[in-house]
Amino acid sequence: MQDQRPRFLVSVLGLSWQPVALMAAWCRPVRMLVLGTDESLSMKVAGEGVLSLVARVAGIDRDIVEVRRVGDPGEGDIYRAVRDFLGSGISPREVFIDPTGGKKSMSASAALAGFVAGAPLVYVDYGKYHGPNRIPVPGTEYPRLLTNPLEVLGDLELRDIFAAFNRSDFGEAELLAQKLAARLYEPREAEALAELAGGYAAWDRFEFGPARDKLAKADSVITGFAGRGKWGWTESVRDVLTGNLRALESLANLTKTPASIEEGLPLVTWYLAAAQRMADAGKTSLAVLLLYAAMERYLGLCLRIEHSLDDEHPEYSQVKDKIDWKRFDEAGTKLFGKRYHRRELEGPLMFANSAQLLAALAPDRLDLKDLGPLQGLSTSRNKCEYEHGFLPEWPAREGVQRFFSGVRSIVGRCCGGARLEEMLADYRFPGLPSEAKH
Repeated sequence: MQDQRPRFLVSVLGLSWQPVALMAAWCRPVRMLVLGTDESLSMKVAGEGVLSLVARVAGIDRDIVEVRRVGDPGEGDIYRAVRDFLGSGISPREVFIDPTGGKKSMSASAALAGFVAGAPLVYVDYGKYHGPNRIPVPGTEYPRLLTNPLEVLGDLELRDIFAAFNRSDFGEAELLAQKLAARLYEPREAEALAELAGGYAAWDRFEFGPARDKLAKADSVITGFAGRGKWGWTESVRDVLTGNLRALESLANLTKTPASIEEGLPLVTWYLAAAQRMADAGKTSLAVLLLYAAMERYLGLCLRIEHSLDDEHPEYSQVKDKIDWKRFDEAGTKLFGKRYHRRELEGPLMFANSAQLLAALAPDRLDLKDLGPLQGLSTSRNKCEYEHGFLPEWPAREGVQRFFSGVRSIVGRCCGGARLEEMLADYRFPGLPSEAKH
């Protein structure tokens, strides 16, 4: 057993006191809980109470030894005793559960309580046995750390983490991985998964700096330890993670007022990639909202950078002489239908009036033929459950994909389609295998 002594110890006391004393002598805990029956706790050896004897032989103070009497059946008593002991601010990783003593039901209950809590299980074993009946040889006792069942059965836990991650429920995946890490003797793989899921959860919340930091940490752990542990899932993550960290660096350095379209393009690209991921996950309304947001930011970026129009307080006098009013009215008809009539330019720039204005000012950025699909995107967005009306209309996946293709084509004019595809590749999240492979 490795020389890693805990600060706390929980032992089951049977009619043999020696295993409890041996484990306590090895651990030298600062606090100890002894679980026993009326019979085992009332034992005396040469007139000395058994707990006093255990403390003396182990070389620990009797005052640190707490006692819980277990009834018959005692499973519930044992579970509550372990829960209460750990509930006093003790980390399960600092506690060893020793189920050596007591009858089988008590040992099994203590082991189950420790496993569920995430505390390591230890056992007093013997180095030598005598005779055909394998009688333990006194003096050959030694403490042994029991193999954690999750080292073999943890694949079931990993499967649930992978499933949550792949459906973009990154917060759930992070929580599941953290819980698994707390119950493993060697937690690095689960910790790496927790950092990975936490990083993508932060990215999903548009927290670009924290996302970069968490994914960089996950990348460091994967690089340092994955080869040793044979973490099969890293094969599908490593290359994607490199591009993701590159993309996050650009996003983390964004300012509220980009100096160029190229500088602001990473945010627009992020919205596009997030929209595609939501569509792939069947979350079509979120995909439509993200596409709408991507287009709105693209329009605002072009008008701000190339025409000096602030979205909240635009000075329309700066562009009135540059507007192609015929195109302006054609754009208005495509966006607003037969009810359209030209109005004085005023108020903040929103989705529709930005599209109309950009189409009239810069056909190379927004063509008239783009406006029909954009009007469809706006209508779909307004009817979904997050926006207007009473009964929502959920967008069909096929329609969302058409919107995505249209918006991607428009945005690609700023950087060339090939360059946009390269950027989108850096923004795509990795997938994890459906089954764990060790």
